[in-house]
Amino acid sequence: MIKFNKHIEIVSIFFKTPLLGILLIFFTVALLNIPILVTLWRHSFDDGTYSHAYLIPIISLYLFYILQKAGKLTFREKLSIPATVIFIFSCLALFIMSNAQISLGYWCSLLAVLVTSINLLYKLNRYIAFPSIFLIFIMPVWGMLTNILQEISVSLVTYFMSFTSVPTYVEGNFVTIPAGVFEIADGCSGLRYMIVSLAISSLFSFLYINNVKKALGFFALAIFGALLTNWIRITALILIGEYTNMESSLMQDHNTFGWYLYVPFMIFLFWWGNKLSDIDLIASTSNTTQIKNSPSYPSMTVLVLMLGLSSTTFSAMLVPATATENLTSDAAFEIQPKIHFYSFVTHNIPSNDNTIKLTYVFNGEALDGKPSYYENNLIPSGWKSIRQENHQNIKIHRIFKEGKSALILVSYEINQQQFPSLTAFKIARLTMAFKNINQTKLHWTFIPCKQHNCEAELQNL
Repeated sequence: MIKFNKHIEIVSIFFKTPLLGILLIFFTVALLNIPILVTLWRHSFDDGTYSHAYLIPIISLYLFYILQKAGKLTFREKLSIPATVIFIFSCLALFIMSNAQISLGYWCSLLAVLVTSINLLYKLNRYIAFPSIFLIFIMPVWGMLTNILQEISVSLVTYFMSFTSVPTYVEGNFVTIPAGVFEIADGCSGLRYMIVSLAISSLFSFLYINNVKKALGFFALAIFGALLTNWIRITALILIGEYTNMESSLMQDHNTFGWYLYVPFMIFLFWWGNKLSDIDLIASTSNTTQIKNSPSYPSMTVLVLMLGLSSTTFSAMLVPATATENLTSDAAFEIQPKIHFYSFVTHNIPSNDNTIKLTYVFNGEALDGKPSYYENNLIPSGWKSIRQENHQNIKIHRIFKEGKSALILVSYEINQQQFPSLTAFKIARLTMAFKNINQTKLHWTFIPCKQHNCEAELQNL
């Protein structure tokens, strides 16, 4: 009887403290999707562009704490059909995207599951969605903007340099000056400054700005200021490199220099934000009466059931063992592609013409373990691809190195079907995801050519 009363007391505390429900949802979604968290750690927390990622979950939970004190975080007392439908669709999307190993898909789906989980248990208002959507700044989905921002940076830096007396020649992403050559690489796109500006400005607007026009103006200034800071940083580094004959320490530590320029801008941004502020969500919590109610038990049942069925952690545990005949080391051949996160690689014994045939097998356990992983390089080190063409279900790369020619034959396999292109392969992966089939293979063959045109070898295919 004493134990039963303790359980009732624990449940009562849970009902009186809605924030505990948020913590439980965060923990459950994370625990049931460890494979996705591994990819987030690899591509977000462990990446310089997303160095702010460690703070985002803490800020999100703090915002929910503020909403609880403001009385805006209350449980749904009845099952909401629209909220349930949206939640189920989010779980279904997570199941399909994770089985198909579509990175952008399962990152966005995981965020959707988290947002809709909270929406399922708590009454929706214009405040409650923001703290969970704020986690978008963890997700490494912003990389799609890199090339665009990089091109803009090259154009603007070229324009800025036209006002200086330094002779400048720009070709592609390379800026040549008398002292040396600068590359405006991916890290110079300004993406990291823009993400931080978006995160900070959206947080400030949520807490202190209620007017939509004021908030949009604040966002615009935050984004423009972040990009302008980056353009000034690159231009200044080029000028410093010219005047110091490339011997300044900033030539190696140029990222820190960018933050020195960015901090004064942020001080100005917050000063202007204070001029625009028309609410104070934090201060308003002290005079608000907290509403204490109980969550809907049917909602909790749906939540637990669907989170379990869409769990990527459970899916990884259920991956069957695969045979490893003809197993070899990835360092067995001097000429080979650079492939990441495969389960094992098999090979056929090379014939007299030094043909090398490798098959990389991915069992689907690791979400980054796939033939389409963005860092996989099919062309051996030192070789250059000069032409590509499709032949039936094989893609042929003609490669060249120091007067030698060769062919690389590549095909992607799932469910005993082979495809020459990644696009067709990804579509097939999505189709197979409904059947929970996610083991894939990459077939790679190196054929040296006796003549430069490789015509004899092509005729034998």
